[in-house]
Amino acid sequence: MIRTTLSMVVRPGRERDFERTWLAAAEQSSRRPGALGQALLRDPRDPRHYTVTADWATHEDLAAYQASDHRVALSTALEQLRESADRSVLEIVAQLPPAQPSPTEPPPAKETPR
Repeated sequence: MIRTTLSMVVRPGRERDFERTWLAAAEQSSRRPGALGQALLRDPRDPRHYTVTADWATHEDLAAYQASDHRVALSTALEQLRESADRSVLEIVAQLPPAQPSPTEPPPAKETPR
């Protein structure tokens, strides 16, 4: 599995425009072959700094998406809203699902109202 990350600094006052533009495009991108999920993250200490992550099944799926007209249009729209961008492509070596309680563990105690 492949994960791309794109860290961006959005132009002052354009944060909501950026979020709306990304969300509309991400809904379309999520339908592409090999798309496994996306996330938009914002730094709470610097609300102009965003990171986008996207997971792809294979390098080939990612390459097909990157060559698509949709991705070119998205990049063009986002370029108008950002000051800078830094991209990386990583291979996921290991990923763990959320831990589930063991069937032998008792359920957590509930507090009773007094």
